[in-house]
Amino acid sequence: MNKVEDEELTEIKGGNTTISGPIINALVSVINVLKDAGYSLGSGIRRISENNICPLK
Repeated sequence: MNKVEDEELTEIKGGNTTISGPIINALVSVINVLKDAGYSLGSGIRRISENNICPLK
């Protein structure tokens, strides 16, 4: 293994992916909101089709 000098260390570049923790958390939150909306929509469709709707009066 070759020893790397200090001047060479400044020229080392990492990968291109810059996905950070907050970005991942935001994506997970969006997925959870969409999932919950799907559950609510499906429940509403099921209740309408079974004529099991709460009366408004």
